[in-house]
Amino acid sequence: MSDRTPPASYPASSSPAGGGAPVAPPQQVNIAFWLYIVGAALSLIALIVSLATVGSLKDDVQKQLANQGQQISDATLNATVGVSVTFAVVFGILYIAAYVLFAFFMRRGANWARVVLLIVTVLSLFGILGGFGLGAARVVVGVIATVLIFLKPANEYFAAVKASKRV
Repeated sequence: MSDRTPPASYPASSSPAGGGAPVAPPQQVNIAFWLYIVGAALSLIALIVSLATVGSLKDDVQKQLANQGQQISDATLNATVGVSVTFAVVFGILYIAAYVLFAFFMRRGANWARVVLLIVTVLSLFGILGGFGLGAARVVVGVIATVLIFLKPANEYFAAVKASKRV
């Protein structure tokens, strides 16, 4: 056994193996987890809304090409839009799945997942000006969740989980 003890706010023998990991994450971590899930749901809704507006995207591309004096066949335009939409859907779903997975790992006490979520949130801030509506709402939710997982009770929780894994 180790001489290390978890912070006083957590029971000393709450894990099945008798380590120092807390039974449950603190309230800030649970709230942050659910905010990340809400953020993932907002991303999914934004992806669906984007798919619903593909027709207007094609019209916009045709207008821009016409303004530049260029023309493109309908078959080429449809193929280009189809490939773009496919990539957007695949990467959107992968992003959402990874975001949710990182949220679950964060709630289990994985500090690396907390850092990944921080980085994703910071990177999302750079796109906030272009992400009105659902995009901006997802960024705001992510920022609030990220602040919560770096408050003192959350820091103590992550330190206790890390210490229990050394046992």
